[in-house]
Amino acid sequence: MRPKNGNYRLDVTDFGPVAKASVEFRPLTVFVGPSNTGKSYLAMLVYVLHRGLRDALGLADVPWLPRSTLLPARHDNIHPGELRTWLESPGELAAGDLLPQFVRMLRQIPLQDSLGAELRRCFGIDDLAALRRREVAKARPVVRLAASVESEEAIAYALAFGSRHPHVVATVGERVALNYVGRLRDELAGRFREDQIEDGALRDAALAALVRETRHRLAAAPKRAFYLPADRTGVMHSHQVVVGTLVQNATAAGLRPSTNVPMLSGVLADFLNQLIELGGTLSRTPRKAELDKAFEANLLQGAVHLRTAASYPSFTYRPKEWDDDIPLMRASSMVSELAPVVLYLRYVVEPGDVLIIEEPEAHLHPAMQTKLARELVRLVRSGVRIVLTTHSEWLLEQIGNLVALSGLPPTDRADIVEENVSLSPQDVGAWFFKPCRRPKGSVVEEVKLNPQTGTFPTDYDDVSLALYNEGARIFNRRQALREVSQ
Repeated sequence: MRPKNGNYRLDVTDFGPVAKASVEFRPLTVFVGPSNTGKSYLAMLVYVLHRGLRDALGLADVPWLPRSTLLPARHDNIHPGELRTWLESPGELAAGDLLPQFVRMLRQIPLQDSLGAELRRCFGIDDLAALRRREVAKARPVVRLAASVESEEAIAYALAFGSRHPHVVATVGERVALNYVGRLRDELAGRFREDQIEDGALRDAALAALVRETRHRLAAAPKRAFYLPADRTGVMHSHQVVVGTLVQNATAAGLRPSTNVPMLSGVLADFLNQLIELGGTLSRTPRKAELDKAFEANLLQGAVHLRTAASYPSFTYRPKEWDDDIPLMRASSMVSELAPVVLYLRYVVEPGDVLIIEEPEAHLHPAMQTKLARELVRLVRSGVRIVLTTHSEWLLEQIGNLVALSGLPPTDRADIVEENVSLSPQDVGAWFFKPCRRPKGSVVEEVKLNPQTGTFPTDYDDVSLALYNEGARIFNRRQALREVSQ
């Protein structure tokens, strides 16, 4: 593990189609493999864990809320009067110090309710037992999420799913946690003078900040996460119709119940809701990071625009050198597919956030898929953590090239790609979902970059070889028929 990059490990057994998985999430994490092997299941689980942990830790999860307004964590069980003594205590942290109370607090976070609610909402189920692997009737899905600091495990959450709430067990690496938070103590001591510590309000504010930072840094990387589902193009085209229908069916007492109205999964509902929220006043201010600029210019050959009427958004596209916008539904399928990514980068996502994208290559020509890979790598270099599910050999091979490129001196790269965009091998992880008979389900294994070919070995070569052999057999039989007819 490399804690400076915020990596963490997720171990899963008997979850949906997945029999067994152990995935280390890096700045760029790619899920590949055949259809119906659990790639989306695991990606959605990551989204649930981020949201559930942030809720349990008391962190604001409103996409448009500035980071400075994060809600303070509760600190009722720590006596504020001990703060000055604690800040001024020299040397190593003792067993009777204030600090072990922080470690105990991490164990007391009420994860059962928040994670159980998020699991049911995002997967659209009432009973968590529905998430078990179907081939094992009595299986209980088990999930373990672990974060490390200084190459040692700092905290881990183990979840076993029952019918309503997951049973959660938290374990804390005491020494690592104490040393890590000890550095926070030193940082905090440097911010407050003695007369400020005497001030009760400042003292309590300092303590609240310390508790919040402790939880935020040690609690398995609860970054903000955003999920772009595979069917985002249809939602982009129909969101106004969907909302209009809901409004028409609404009464003063709420929505009329109807068995004809299908339920949305939580990830799709979140995506739809975030598109609607883009019409709000706060969200019309683009992010200072300008993450969307290169993505838009290099891929769309035009600009995506957000228009609002009565705080409700509509989306348009203006091709390069055109004077007028066109509705997004009249633009190419490639533009409709990538427009949500541009909008999220412009208004929602910041460096440090996690962006989960299902099949980003959908509706893209292979040449455009390779360009997309370069832009995704550029985003990772800017600080956005990305999780992808993909079926694209072109996308994965281009990522492999950009990883191999990092092994060349900068002066030797210019004539290979138009810009110096590369990632080091430790910042990229590719994980293959391999269908198995025993145990029946998929087993998730890391596929490492081949140093000779610069590619991630998957089953794509098997498909290519099978197609070649099939074509050869067809050719040989047609040739034999011609010879007989002659």
